[in-house]
Amino acid sequence: MPSASVPSGELDIDCFRRWALGDLVDNRNRGLFAEWLVGEALGVIDEAAPRREWDAYDLLYRETKIEIKASGRSQSWSQERQSTIRFGIEQRSSSWTAASDEWIPHDEPMRFADVYVFCLHQPVPATNENVADPACWMFWVIATETLDRELGSQKSVGIRPLNRFASPIAWSDIRKEVDAYVDSRQSI
Repeated sequence: MPSASVPSGELDIDCFRRWALGDLVDNRNRGLFAEWLVGEALGVIDEAAPRREWDAYDLLYRETKIEIKASGRSQSWSQERQSTIRFGIEQRSSSWTAASDEWIPHDEPMRFADVYVFCLHQPVPATNENVADPACWMFWVIATETLDRELGSQKSVGIRPLNRFASPIAWSDIRKEVDAYVDSRQSI
């Protein structure tokens, strides 16, 4: 069996990124992009500290733990009709904290973040170009306490309940909405 030879020189890490994350319409990649998009809106993206897979929450902003959930009306595969929009909000019986590398058990299952930002990519069909355009997304910023009070142990949520809890906002309004939540918590 012939052995594969590795070309001389350094590997191009940007080539890997394009290869691995090149299809932004793919559900996993669109979700990662949504996390980055919200992080950019909040000004918390730090290239020196990349995201931690499986952390208990996605972003930390002003000491507030934020969970990002993403969905889209269109997928990377052929569809006869638009996707039914659902966001996972399942409570967990434990959570892993990357900073301390420790599992934290919860006596009762819970949602670990303080705030959820739900991100809906709207265009049909979805393309890399429109996924990358913040104007093609809708966002809802909802306190976890609202989800707990209104939905209890429900494992997923659609657009109708989100619209009852908050009005959809543009990307440019995410920081203002999260700041409003943080400021209201600090005044208690």
